Amino acid sequence: MNTRLTVRSFANHEVRDFSDIESRLMHLGFVHGELIKITKKAPIFKEPLLVEVRGRSIALSFSEAEMICVEVAQ
Repeated sequence: MNTRLTVRSFANHEVRDFSDIESRLMHLGFVHGELIKITKKAPIFKEPLLVEVRGRSIALSFSEAEMICVEVAQ
């Protein structure tokens, strides 16, 4: 898999009051400009995703991953 992406924003970036999940994701390193890598997906339901950020592997549900706006890294 090893898809490399760059974090751009969160789906609700215009809202200043971040939800608990968005706040947790930011604390884990999902911040603007951060390079992330999707390393694995569960084979049947595609959940969870295993994502590497700042050298750490983090499992995300599909609904958590949907909140993160990304673009393909150059």
